[in-house]
Order: sequence, then C-alpha cells, then structure tokens
Amino acid sequence: MEQQQDEQKSRELSSQLVSIMTTEHYNLQTGRAMTISEANGRASLFVGSVSSGLVALALVAQLSQLSIAFFAFSLIVLPTLFFMGLLTFQRILQSGMADLVYSRGINRIRHLYLEHAPEMQPYFILGSHDDGEIISQESMLPNWLQSFFTMASMVSIITSVLAGSFFGILFILFALPLWTCIVAGGIGFLISIVLLQTYQQGQWVRLEKSIPVNFPRQPKQ
Repeated sequence: MEQQQDEQKSRELSSQLVSIMTTEHYNLQTGRAMTISEANGRASLFVGSVSSGLVALALVAQLSQLSIAFFAFSLIVLPTLFFMGLLTFQRILQSGMADLVYSRGINRIRHLYLEHAPEMQPYFILGSHDDGEIISQESMLPNWLQSFFTMASMVSIITSVLAGSFFGILFILFALPLWTCIVAGGIGFLISIVLLQTYQQGQWVRLEKSIPVNFPRQPKQ
C-alpha cells in the first residue's frame, strides 16, 4: 500500500514537472515571436524613413536645381537617418541575441523531453542541444558570411550607404573632382560597414561565451 502511494506521488510529481516545462516552453516561444515582431517593425520603420528621406531629397533637388539649399538639406537629413540607422541596428541586434537565448532555452527543454522519452527522438526534427554548433549547422555558409544575412546586417548596410552618401556630398561642397567624392563616399561606406559588422561579431561572441553549455552535441563515433 505504501509503495503504491509512493508511485502515485512520483507520477504526480512527473505531471507537475511536465506542466512547468510546458509553460516555460510556451513563454520562450512567445518571447521569440515578440523579438521577431519587434525586429521586423523597427526595420520596416527605418526603411520607410530612409525611403521618405530620399524622396524628400529628390524633391528638394528638383526644386532647388541642386543649389546650396539641396546640399544643406542633405547634410541635415542624411546624418539624421544615419543616427536612426545606428539605433535600429543596435536594437535589432539585441532582439536577435535575445532570440538566440530563447532558442537555447527551448532546446534545453526539448532535451528534457527526450531524456524522459528517448523513443520519441525520431519525431523531433529540431535540435535538443544548446551548443553553438547548432547554429552553424543550420547553414552551409561560413559564419562570417552567414552573418550578412541577419536583419541587423541589412540595417548596417543601409546605414553605411547613408554614411558614404554623406561623405560624398560633403566633399562635393569643397569643389573637389567627382572621382574624389566617389572615393570618399566608398571609403566612408567601407569604414562604417566594417565597424558595424565587427561590433556585431563581437557581441555574438560575447553572448556565446556568457551562455553555459549544459547539453552539447556528442561527437559522432
């Protein structure tokens, strides 16, 4: 009789554990959806602002016939959009990092499920490990190249184009040759994209080091 009570208590505890993990799984999945939604919203707002700014520049250029008013307006609009791009880049990067943390948490819970029911392994298509190799195995491209396909990288490229355009227009005001202005704009673009991508890579590496790996993938024999 006492043994039956212990078995019943164990089953009840197991049921409570599943309920807790299911709730946590739902919370993490909701968090991932929120980060993706916020990243998409901020990126759309930024791209829309850049589009509106370019339309405004085109109208001013047409009305002023590329006079000093156009250059003054450009030197105000472009830095503003560039600053907005930096803020958007940083926030989208933070959202992507939070999404990675939530994804690792979901993998850990999935690992718990498989510990209690290993026979269900063939039915799980997603990973159950929380090491960095999972991310790299999702793509056939190198890590440094795959980083350019993130939402933050898209924003960094647009922001860098704004930086290059600003330097190009700024050099035009000094009555320098056209090729000099183009080279200055290209250098400004390259400096901006290198700094932003280096910063992004550093943030990802720092995040990887801050998350302990509890369930690494076992090497194949």
